[in-house]
Amino acid sequence: MKDKLDITLKIADVELSLNIDRNEEELLREVAKQVNHAYEKYRQWFSDSPSEEILAKVTLLFAKGFLQLKQQLTELDSLLEDFDSEFSALLRES
Repeated sequence: MKDKLDITLKIADVELSLNIDRNEEELLREVAKQVNHAYEKYRQWFSDSPSEEILAKVTLLFAKGFLQLKQQLTELDSLLEDFDSEFSALLRES
């Protein structure tokens, strides 16, 4: 079985032909579904805007979400490191 898979995804009015790892297919199809859902909502809200502008707004929406999650993970990692240090110190004291 090939490790790679050729798929076509449609984002708004753009078809993308991709060669992906098989294990990425489900995720990428869900991503395309979510992007298209956001695109349709934004298209309704900003009906006078060109599709390029709507796609830019959708891109900004997803990039913002990505960066917020990245920041939260960084903060969580720092919190866990502090917890681990304090826990290790308590264990050494006992």
